[in-house]
Amino acid sequence: MKVLVAVGSKYGSSREVARAICGTLENQGFDAEFSDAADVRTVTPYDAVILGSAVYGGLWRRDASAMAKEHRDALKARDVWTFSVGIETVVVEGQPKDEAYGIAEAIGAHEHRRFTGALDQEKLNIGERALIRALDPPLGDFRDFDDVRMWAESVGALLREAAVS
Repeated sequence: MKVLVAVGSKYGSSREVARAICGTLENQGFDAEFSDAADVRTVTPYDAVILGSAVYGGLWRRDASAMAKEHRDALKARDVWTFSVGIETVVVEGQPKDEAYGIAEAIGAHEHRRFTGALDQEKLNIGERALIRALDPPLGDFRDFDDVRMWAESVGALLREAAVS
């Protein structure tokens, strides 16, 4: 089974999460291929797609949301999962989580998963630094790659189960 893992990532944190997902699927015996969302021209060769993005201000990166929109019909015809990577500590109780849930619904994703990301102030531009000062989130790498791999393994198990039935 051929699986595409595509991601929109600005500074590389979400890209590393996507690569971990792809590697986990490869270890499970899937023909998994990694790509930046901006580079995806078609999803036709794939049986399943996992699409993710970094989240900034509740929004997915434009390349990931554009990929979902451009390939919506083809994605709906496949097994699809989505994920977001961001700083969970800035999510306020009762606040809409992010636009990813609407994207996931529009493309028929089985599930949308949120992962905690990394925040390196040295990589941010001046506008992003101002926003970070206002929000005052903790700085550092909060990614849990064990959690990422466990989720990818569960997706792999569902894909294997669907292939049998």
